[in-house]
Amino acid sequence: MPAAAILTSEQYLALPEEFDKNGNRIKDELIAGEVVKMPPPSQLHDRTKNRISRILARFLDARPELAMEALVEIAFQVSKIDTFVSDVCVVRRDRSDSTERIMIGAPDLAIEVVSPTDPAEQVKHKIHAYLNAGSKSAWVVYPASHSIEVYAEGSMGELTANQILEDPVLPGFAAPVSEFFPNS
Repeated sequence: MPAAAILTSEQYLALPEEFDKNGNRIKDELIAGEVVKMPPPSQLHDRTKNRISRILARFLDARPELAMEALVEIAFQVSKIDTFVSDVCVVRRDRSDSTERIMIGAPDLAIEVVSPTDPAEQVKHKIHAYLNAGSKSAWVVYPASHSIEVYAEGSMGELTANQILEDPVLPGFAAPVSEFFPNS
């Protein structure tokens, strides 16, 4: 079987959108030049994503001097062969005012909530691509184990339970990891 052709982000973004039989858009991303279809997320995935977004939005609303915004499911053209839809992200407010379909470059903070169907190699690729494209930090959130891996240039740490999550991208932010998960 021949290998699939590697697409550029530009080619990927020119593809027509696909819809299921009910008219719902089929979610996909371009990962390392390959179009990857995403199954609908579980309720736990969506509840975790929304909880993280609310926590970050409350913090950022209380700190307007940071001029940052927490966003859910925003598309980023991260490289020539990577276009991702982050589960949650934090970007400078001046970047989030665009009316474009996608943002060019990486978010300041990228957050990926891992589903059981997410291949580890794809998650790892996305984190490295975000950091290489300018993200200052990336979180990989594991709802099943109630843990969060925090990546920054040259470092990675794993936090669980009542350990406190802090991130230099969000000066003054501190929250127990357990707060990010429903039913904790």
